[in-house]
Amino acid sequence: MNAMERNRLSQEAGLQIKALKQINRWKLTALLVSAVGAACTYGGFAGIQKHLFLGIPGIVLILAGFGSAAVCNLGLKNGRRNVEKMLNILDGEG
Repeated sequence: MNAMERNRLSQEAGLQIKALKQINRWKLTALLVSAVGAACTYGGFAGIQKHLFLGIPGIVLILAGFGSAAVCNLGLKNGRRNVEKMLNILDGEG
């Protein structure tokens, strides 16, 4: 591998690491949405009076947040594996 290819691969690995950090922030935001959904669900269904206008959207938020976090987590796992492969190539291991 010549120097230009190594430089390009190194830059690509750096850009992917930066993207992984952004995906991790999205995952944390999705978990926050899920937590807000749990609070809305609790507020809607707990207590003497039941408020469906809080409870049902809360359930939707929980499911959407959890699903989004799961997709982001899968992307993080695959992205880290890809960056690890790039760094192994740069180190000359394979």
